[in-house]
Amino acid sequence: MSKDEFIRSEIERIVRQEQLECFGIVRLGEDPDFPRFQEWMDQNLFAGMSFLKNHQALRKDPRGLGENLKTAIIVGMNYYQGDRAQGVLKLQSPIIAQYARLKDYHGVIKKKGERILAALSDVFEKPVTGRVTSDSAPILERSHAARSGSGFIGKNTCFIHPKTGSFFLLGEILIDIDVPSIVKPAVNASERTEAGGCGTCRRCQVNCPTGALDKAWKLDANKCLSYWSIEHRGLIPIEYWKWFKIYLFGCDICQLVCPYNRGSEFTPHKEIIKVDAVADLYRIAVMDQKDYELMFGGTPLTRAKKEGLIRNALISMSVTNHPRLQDAIAQISASQTLDQTVAGTIAQIRSRTVDQSV
Repeated sequence: MSKDEFIRSEIERIVRQEQLECFGIVRLGEDPDFPRFQEWMDQNLFAGMSFLKNHQALRKDPRGLGENLKTAIIVGMNYYQGDRAQGVLKLQSPIIAQYARLKDYHGVIKKKGERILAALSDVFEKPVTGRVTSDSAPILERSHAARSGSGFIGKNTCFIHPKTGSFFLLGEILIDIDVPSIVKPAVNASERTEAGGCGTCRRCQVNCPTGALDKAWKLDANKCLSYWSIEHRGLIPIEYWKWFKIYLFGCDICQLVCPYNRGSEFTPHKEIIKVDAVADLYRIAVMDQKDYELMFGGTPLTRAKKEGLIRNALISMSVTNHPRLQDAIAQISASQTLDQTVAGTIAQIRSRTVDQSV
């Protein structure tokens, strides 16, 4: 084994010790996928996520994220928890997307990444400095993973590994050392081979409940259930309400129907599972700040904020004809500090009830 091969194998070993998948090692530089990201932005497919307009220079070339950064080690944390498409679609109560049932993955991956970064100094026999990121820096993460040749970006816009699927949260360990990497040829996602690729498969597009994937390899966030239930601040258009029968927060359908996820195995990270899959809608709808922190503190659900989760719970209660909906509305309405979005959602529910009774 050559020295370069030894270094790569040691990096992979250290990553596996942290129960992470090593998806590849790539040299940092201008991202060849940046023009596609720019096109997506120019077409206003980012919905209300205006923060994506920021730091375009770093998205184009992430070397500016730290001093003398040269290499990215791409890692992934498996978050699959056993959901299956047929079972999810038959549920009587809405659920929480799988990744959000964990403790906040940003902190989990960062801690694991920092331990990996510290261990690299022994591998290279000299100090290694760098930065660990996971959805916490303006990097085109899926593009970097696909550049390694270990997988590809599917028609659902997720990074997919041909053997282990797509239920992975990505992270990058950016370091100031050139690592000799074996970059496999890029996978042609338009074909279906042993290396991966979608070929003619359209399961994610056909099964996307809101039509957000009508164009292959291009997600329209304006139609995406995950956008509306997580990122959006304010009222949710009635046309998307019916899908809150299935999901309270997020959506996994485009991944659950993907053939590459048929062999997905339960995540080994059981120690960080914090939230039950099926949501207690009434409890969420009437929760105060203390309940909110107790139930969801330190999890990705806080991305929607307390008011967003209450809004979502009220919508789910409305479309599932929850027996305690009116109790929840009465308790919320009695508050002296009624949030504007929550109040507006209650008004939508009352209007919807009147419309249905006519």
